Amino acid sequence: MKRLHLGIILVLTLSSAVGCGARPETKQFKMGMMPKIKSIAYFNACNKGAQEAAAELGIDLVYDGPAKDDVNEQVRMLEQWISQGFQCIAVAPNHPSIIAPVLKRAQAKGITILTFDADADGGREYFINQASYDDIAKTLIDTMAEEIGSRGKVGILTSTLQAPNQSQWARRMKEYRRQHYPDMELLDEIESQENSKIGIDRSKDLIQANPDLKGIIGLTSIAFPAAAEAVEQLGKKGEIHVVGLSLPSQMRKYVHDGSVRTVVLWKPVDLGYLTVMVADLIRKGQMKGEGRIRAGRLEEVQVRDGFEVLLGPPMKFTAANIDQYDF
Repeated sequence: MKRLHLGIILVLTLSSAVGCGARPETKQFKMGMMPKIKSIAYFNACNKGAQEAAAELGIDLVYDGPAKDDVNEQVRMLEQWISQGFQCIAVAPNHPSIIAPVLKRAQAKGITILTFDADADGGREYFINQASYDDIAKTLIDTMAEEIGSRGKVGILTSTLQAPNQSQWARRMKEYRRQHYPDMELLDEIESQENSKIGIDRSKDLIQANPDLKGIIGLTSIAFPAAAEAVEQLGKKGEIHVVGLSLPSQMRKYVHDGSVRTVVLWKPVDLGYLTVMVADLIRKGQMKGEGRIRAGRLEEVQVRDGFEVLLGPPMKFTAANIDQYDF
């Protein structure tokens, strides 16, 4: 009897062990997210939102990127990620055409590729855009016109001429200006290389070379405060108006001291959040190329043209509301 009991126990134990071993292991979805520059506040905010969504969805999210505005470094890092088992990669390209071949190689290996903040010339499935290029261009020009009137000379401070989103904004700003403000003159873009000191120095050069300058539009979260700082240092506050795209936290000082009236942006935390939500919808087979999708706490957002996911229209931050935002 004792031997029978031992035999039954042994069989049950082995059956239990085999049953446990037969259960399929759930492999966590691994996603990489690469900003243009890892350390700046704008992309830190994107990362915060992305990590929030990853925690909600159980996604293993790796966030990393180059230390400076360098597409070749992005390509090098992406080559490493391709070999490391990532199922999805989202990248904010520093150059649309140079980065496209490595994205296509990743796709050929079955990796889902997304772009966010800026798009690439192919090699991605969806582009998560903060707002339409036209909406951003219109908002920037209309805001400048509200401050200086319908005429006057305006400079543009960008990161690089090749930056995909900024080059689109600049082109569409010029088109919109020609149609609606023919007496406003937009000068050619000046590069700041996403470097604050370079941005300040080149803004000063712009101001000194154009005594009749009425305004500067800063197209990045580095360029906009750099232009505002140059205006302040040269004692041109109230004389030269500065409008642009940057974080409320970076522009709060300039808004409260009167150097800047209006900051235009969106919520980069939400842009990062939406990017990870789109990755999750793709892995579940629930993503679509047209119409509305549900994206967690953002509720519904628009998808159009088969590939572009829009966070929503740009926002304006002024002295009346800028202290309400912590990004």
